[in-house]
Amino acid sequence: MKENFVIYNEEYFQIKKVLEELKGSVSADIVFVTDSEGHCIAATDGMDDSYLNSISSLIAGSIAAINSIAQMLEIAKFETVLTESMEKNLYISLINDRMVLIVIFEKTSNLGIVRLKGKHANERLKEVFVTINKKLKDDSFSENHSPFEGVSDEDIDQIFGD
Repeated sequence: MKENFVIYNEEYFQIKKVLEELKGSVSADIVFVTDSEGHCIAATDGMDDSYLNSISSLIAGSIAAINSIAQMLEIAKFETVLTESMEKNLYISLINDRMVLIVIFEKTSNLGIVRLKGKHANERLKEVFVTINKKLKDDSFSENHSPFEGVSDEDIDQIFGD
């Protein structure tokens, strides 16, 4: 198990903005970020929280399995996975060693656009997570600054699915 981390209010809203923009630009059903342990970090509207948490956990497991296959093929890791069905498609992209971007979209959406826009969103999310890591390393936790400053009860409910 990896150590816990904090997402500051400002960066949380940056993540949400990237997800919302991606959802709109590719006409996705839902776009979300999960960590490698299956915890949903942020999501657009479009799915019941209990399903979202289950899907996050399953995707985390599938990423581990896919990377085991990559090792067997002597590849460092697969960065992006695209799964298609008759009705919906699933785009999974590693943001960094710990975070994953997931897009669930209709079969009618253009795969090339999803990949292009997904890659762009991924780069923006990488920058946000770099900022978070810098803040954590700078020891931004002090008596005068709370990482939860400005986070409402609604935000907490959305994060934890209550």
